[in-house]
Amino acid sequence: MKLFILCLLPLSLAIVPSENNKGWANYLDDEVSEFHDLPLTWSLNTTVPDWLRGSYVKNGPGRKSFDAHRYYGNYLDSWGKLNKFTFNGADVKFSGRMIETENYLKNANSDKMVPSITLGPVEPNDWKLSEMFAMASNGYDNTNVMLWRLGGEDKNNAQYIATTDFPAVHEIDIDTLAVVKKHELNSFKDGISESSCAHWRREVDSTTSLQFHQIIHPITRKLEFQLFRFGNNFDEREVVGSFEMPHGSMIHMFSNTKNYAVIALYPVMIDIMKMPTVNMHPLEALVHLEGEPTKFYLINLKTGEVLDDFSTFAPELTWSTHHINAWEEEDEVVFDVSCNPWDALASFMNLDEMLEHVDTNEDFAGTPVRRVRLNLSTKEVNVEEWPNELGIPMLNTVDFPAINSEFTGIKNCFVFGWASMDYWRNVLVKKDLCDSKNDKTWFRASHYPAEMWFVPRPGATEEDDGVVITVVYDGTVKQSYLLMLDGQTFQEINYSYLPHNVPFSFHGNWFPELY
Repeated sequence: MKLFILCLLPLSLAIVPSENNKGWANYLDDEVSEFHDLPLTWSLNTTVPDWLRGSYVKNGPGRKSFDAHRYYGNYLDSWGKLNKFTFNGADVKFSGRMIETENYLKNANSDKMVPSITLGPVEPNDWKLSEMFAMASNGYDNTNVMLWRLGGEDKNNAQYIATTDFPAVHEIDIDTLAVVKKHELNSFKDGISESSCAHWRREVDSTTSLQFHQIIHPITRKLEFQLFRFGNNFDEREVVGSFEMPHGSMIHMFSNTKNYAVIALYPVMIDIMKMPTVNMHPLEALVHLEGEPTKFYLINLKTGEVLDDFSTFAPELTWSTHHINAWEEEDEVVFDVSCNPWDALASFMNLDEMLEHVDTNEDFAGTPVRRVRLNLSTKEVNVEEWPNELGIPMLNTVDFPAINSEFTGIKNCFVFGWASMDYWRNVLVKKDLCDSKNDKTWFRASHYPAEMWFVPRPGATEEDDGVVITVVYDGTVKQSYLLMLDGQTFQEINYSYLPHNVPFSFHGNWFPELY
């Protein structure tokens, strides 16, 4: 597949070889195999913790083309695949399956690219005018970002859903990884949702989930932000609170404390009027509303009351992907976010750029982290940098952040993040926010790790007492492996090379009930 895509790309799109990018292009290869419960073998003669029980499930791109004529130009449009690692102590089994949505099956069954709405253009020839009706009719159903569980840790009384920022989800049979059903809001009862987000949130000390939708009211043409609370399944939902939005906004994530949902409304939106000029590709119609600040809203999770009038022109906060954590301190709500260029979704995930990038040799990633303090009394917004006593720039430029989930909504010391420089220099970071002299890193040249997940040890009294799990692609041998790090020392516990590769993926989740 990679050879086919490289043949379609201009000859100038060639990576300059270096010790850091061996096998990088292969890391983006399609992997569509279906397999179930393949046993893994650990490579080191070291002990894997017996207490580790549960499943780590990754969601992310698995397929970017179906024929020899076209491929998706933005990596975000690659069709999603679930890769599941089920732990029973040292006994680990590996399963994988494409998320077989209606549109995915139309493509796979016809062995060609069937027109549908895509975030970016199709290359080398975008949809033709004659294909536009089919594109609009097929719509969008590629839920390739995350897997979430609605309900508590009872497999038989919960619902597992594949998600993205599109306002529909797919229910997944967690045993077979098959698509069960598509779920979306009732447009007559709930309103017409323009967008949602892939990152659902668990309420503190609860089994309920939080999610939002940007609802358009056709008659008044007003846009409303609605925060929903979900129970054990998609149909068990209620509106927590809402507010009228001054403009649309690209919101990929929000956070929550014990009492508030924390929403950042960025001056970045999809210009609907521009869509027809860019073949209806949303990321090609992104605009920055210059002169508009980033605004923050707090929704009281108990009363639905909305606190607003928080805003900032801090340039780093023009847009961000991921909230790291949020908590309450006296008269403040405090949260950390990984910031990005406003057009990052269109530019960073552009496949041409991913394949033709030239080393800059920067010692920091383009994802600066900022701490935001919202004063509930004065409405003042203070923006701070993380402490960095070691003075290493990359330590404060992490994305794909993970924390001990038991500290969601509570002030935390530790963040496990991913610093990506020049795409292929990927450094894993353990950030100590209580004493940054203790920051730690993991790096191997031409090894490409993904987002980490922290699993706390049962009965642990220290926040970082547990294991860190991630999937790494070893570009030197062109093979993925499962990596386990000690949460405290950040040293390798063990690793296992996989019988099937896992391409550059997005987000994972841990399900302790699945073992």
